Amino acid sequence: MGARTLLVMLQLALCFWVKGMGPYRSMEASIDAPLRATPASTTQEPERLIAAVLNLGLGTFGAHRLYLGTSPKVPIIYGITFGGFGILALIDLGHVLFTKDLDPYRHNEHVFMWAGDRKQLTPP
Repeated sequence: MGARTLLVMLQLALCFWVKGMGPYRSMEASIDAPLRATPASTTQEPERLIAAVLNLGLGTFGAHRLYLGTSPKVPIIYGITFGGFGILALIDLGHVLFTKDLDPYRHNEHVFMWAGDRKQLTPP
């Protein structure tokens, strides 16, 4: 056996021995450590996913807007203009995927669902 082969075997043995150990923890402590609980997913995430898939497939006809709840006039306008030539559907997809709360988009009667009622910056 050459010195190089012996060195490689020593390194492999060392890797397998150190594999489960982290800084300041023994292997037994890392094996017996309790798993952290993951937070339960909210009911909004499947709704967001379904709305996004509908937008990708039938967004130019406003299917995602029907799913989120809107009047029938909005999908008719989407269908006539093919979702604003795809621009409205693309912007809607961005809002469905990247906003924290979908409540402003549920039962929204506006064609531009992100252009809701503006709040006054200063009180009257």
